[in-house]
Formats: sequence, structure tokens, C-alpha cells
Amino acid sequence: MTTTTSRRQSAFGLGQFITRNALGVAIAAGITGAAALLHQFGLATAIGLPILSILIAMGIGNVIPAPAASLPGLQIAARPLLRFGIILLGLQVTLDDLLALGLLPLAALVTLVLGTMGFTVWMGRLLGVKKSLTVLIASGTSICGASAVMATASTISAKDEDVAYGVAMVTLFGSVAMTVLPMASAFLEFNPMAHGFWTGGTIHEVAQAVAAAFQHSEDGGTVGTMVKLARVLMLVPVLLLVGVLFNRGTKDAPSKRPPFPTFVLGFMAMVGVNSIIEVPTDLRVHFATLTACILSMSLAAIGFQTRFPALLARGPRPLLLAAVSSCFISGAGLLLALALFP
Repeated sequence: MTTTTSRRQSAFGLGQFITRNALGVAIAAGITGAAALLHQFGLATAIGLPILSILIAMGIGNVIPAPAASLPGLQIAARPLLRFGIILLGLQVTLDDLLALGLLPLAALVTLVLGTMGFTVWMGRLLGVKKSLTVLIASGTSICGASAVMATASTISAKDEDVAYGVAMVTLFGSVAMTVLPMASAFLEFNPMAHGFWTGGTIHEVAQAVAAAFQHSEDGGTVGTMVKLARVLMLVPVLLLVGVLFNRGTKDAPSKRPPFPTFVLGFMAMVGVNSIIEVPTDLRVHFATLTACILSMSLAAIGFQTRFPALLARGPRPLLLAAVSSCFISGAGLLLALALFP
């Protein structure tokens, strides 16, 4: 009798959960589906699925405000679903990606990532940019673009408007770098190693970096891909560092326990699985597609709730910060590429 009652209560609770969140999740899924459909018809293919999803969502959301009934589901898609997507991202990299680089290039890459993070945070303070937005721009520029912005946002509980702004900035300047760096590399007559290190080590999004790296040669593309995936692996220590340091200097820092991004453990576990077990290529492709769809749904949920006036209210300083940060990582990466692969 007690068991039957307990099962009924569980079923009722699950039904309530689904009913409460279905509309918001369906909106996020529908927007992502629309973006995927555009890609299927060969439209807007220069824009990645996650970025296209947030652009469509922001356009719709600023014309048709989110219904109150959709808000719980949108929050589910924007936060817990996002963490699951970041966990699955671990299946795209292995520890071999790190070891294949060699000790000196790896040390240079770690220096570049941490140096860009530190410089951006310092410059953000100098420009008077809000702390949370500064950290989002710093992580997105230093590591892997929109994915890093979203993972960091989940760690520091950033506002949706800050997440949308951070994603927009790293996408904008990553696109500029994807266009400019291959031309500059050709002008400087870089060898495949130097080209791969520069593009993979400095361009924001994984897809952008890989596309730019392969514009040189097959070897240059392979090196660039390995370097970029090694940067993705640095998401783990950077998130842990951000979780510990973010609350320093705030009024309630002594009493506030630093947040631990538990989804990082899942990310590390997936990296471990992918490093130990040889996952078939077809299955990895399917997981990569699933990861892109999940992250796209999260960005769609965030974009649907983001208002253009809230973005404009942040003024030109965050834009300047993102530009300076992107110039810093490109310039520092260029110097390291010249020193390592003359």
C-alpha cells in the first residue's frame, strides 16, 4: 500500500515537472530546430548552430516576450541542460591531444591562456567593466569561445544579458581573427607548425580555429586542431580557478562559500573515457552533433529572454575590452609562434 502510494506520488511529481517545464524547453528546441533547418537548406552556414540559435532567439524574443508559463522551462534549458552539454563536450578531446603537442609548446599555450585571462581581467577593471562580464569575455577569448562563456556563466551565476553579450563579443572577434590570421600567416610565410599554433592557440571558437588552420595545409590544420583541443582541456583548471577567486573582494566574500562547478567533474570523466576507450569515429560525430544541439538549445533559451535595451545599456566599454583582449591573444600568440617555430 505504502509502495503504491509512493509510486503514485512520484509519477504525479514527474508529471507536474514535465507540465511546468514543457513549454520553455519546447521553445528552445523549436528555435534550435529552425536554425538547423536553415543550415539544412544551405542558409547562414557561415554561422555555427549555437550562434545562429541565439541570434534567432533574440530576434523573436524582442518582438514576442516570453510567456510567463515558459520561464521555468527556459531556465531548465539555460542552466541544467547547459551543464550537460559542457559534460558531453569532454568527448571531443583526449589527453593525447595535450601530449602530442610536446612540452615546450604546451607550456607556451598554458602561458598564453593564463596570460590572456589575467590581462583581460586587469583591463576590465581599468575600463570599469562589470566583474562578471569581464570574466565571461576573458574565458571566451582565452579558451573556446561561446562554450567557455556559457561554462563560466554557470560557475559564477552570471545574468543572461551578460552571457548573451559575452557570446556576441567572442563570436564577433573570433570571426575577424578567422579571416585575418590566415592572410597574415601567408604574408609572413609561416610553416605549418607556426600557422597551426597561431590559429589554434588564439582564435576563439573551435570551428573558427579549425577552419582557419586548414587554410594553410593539411599539416597546418592538424596542428591547429590539436592546439585548439588542448585549449579546450584548459577549461577545467580555469573554471576551478574562477570558482575560487570570483568572490574575492566582495563584501560578503568571507561568508560566501566559493562555488564548485560540479559539472567539471563530468567533463573530466568524459575526457578520461575518451582517452582510455577508443570511441568509434561515427559515434564521436553523433556525440558532437548532440553536444552542439544541446548547447544551441541553452543559448536559444538565454537569447529568448535577452532584451536589446539591456545589452545596449552596457555601453561601449565591454566592446572595447573584447577588442583589446582579442588583439592581446593574437599578438602574444604571434610572438610565441615566431619564437617556437622560426
